[in-house]
Amino acid sequence: MRKLVISCLSLLLLSGCNYRNELKNLQLIYAASIDMNDQHDIVTTVTIQSPGGKERTAPVHEVLTASGPTLQDALFKKIGLQIAGPIGTSKNQVMLLGEKVAKKDLAQILDSSFRTSNVPMLAKVAIVRGQAGDLIRLDRIGSATAGEYLRKILRSASYETIIPAMTLHSLYPMLHDSGRDPAIPILRKETDKAVVDGLALMHERKYTGYSLTPEQSMLYLLMNGDKGDICVITRDIEEEASDDKDEPSDYLALNISNLKRKKEVWIDAEGQVQIQLSLNMKGRIIEYANDDLADKEKVEQLNKLFSEVITKEANGICKQLQQANSDALGIARDMMAFYPNEWKKMDWETEYPKANFQVSMKVEIVSHGIIN
Repeated sequence: MRKLVISCLSLLLLSGCNYRNELKNLQLIYAASIDMNDQHDIVTTVTIQSPGGKERTAPVHEVLTASGPTLQDALFKKIGLQIAGPIGTSKNQVMLLGEKVAKKDLAQILDSSFRTSNVPMLAKVAIVRGQAGDLIRLDRIGSATAGEYLRKILRSASYETIIPAMTLHSLYPMLHDSGRDPAIPILRKETDKAVVDGLALMHERKYTGYSLTPEQSMLYLLMNGDKGDICVITRDIEEEASDDKDEPSDYLALNISNLKRKKEVWIDAEGQVQIQLSLNMKGRIIEYANDDLADKEKVEQLNKLFSEVITKEANGICKQLQQANSDALGIARDMMAFYPNEWKKMDWETEYPKANFQVSMKVEIVSHGIIN
């Protein structure tokens, strides 16, 4: 009995040593990108961090690229042959998709990421104009890896209501939701930096080629009831400019502090889908280069002008969504819920572009700072 206990303890100690040795040699992926070459192969670029031993003062970072018919083959097989040690994906912070590959079925492209439990589902997801691998190859910003740098950029833009907080975990159900198309953050490379360039509009799990600017993206998120911690909207509200040049006094910047949203979807007597979207917002003035805010009539005028400007923009966004045939506001989901019989007979591909959107956005200024 004593010999059996000693043998069991020896096995546990030996396996523990092997486990620690495996962790020491683990090659950790901190950022990954997916592109497509001219042969329609998947091209994966990753940044690897090797933890190393005590003698190293800083981890070693390396950028590797490989191609294959699938993501699984390119990432785990081809890249796995280029490194000394097993690949670890638990630290992956971003998954970037090149513009070309994003126009394919993303549910098929990312199948191995969704299917494998080792892949961190909280990794940020974004589409990149051009080649996504170019952002993975960016020089390290300060002490941050490319993955940390890109994750912080996406998180900051989400905090400021420019893009939604999109991860692999949140993207998966959207790709399989027949009642709504996702809108995915889009990045672009600008010299040696990554810049948030708005939202990519999707249809049938593919990037349509249409996108919203950062200014449009903010209004779209508000229309969707998705406000971040900070939401500052700056617009030119001067009705008649004295010359062709805009002056700082022509602009009003509001931080939206409160949002109430109401959406109604119905079918009229002619069988056309009608959508009425009403938003009531309260905002605090962040910047306005005039000193007449003590006048209540002036504040009411600013409310009216600002509301008219963003209402016009919001209706333009709806037309752009219809042009892309991207149901990013989830109108189909309302049709399924409230008009199931009509929905079964409806061809949404042709009906959605003909739907009539009516958007109303009203802003009420509730504070103008400590300056009267």
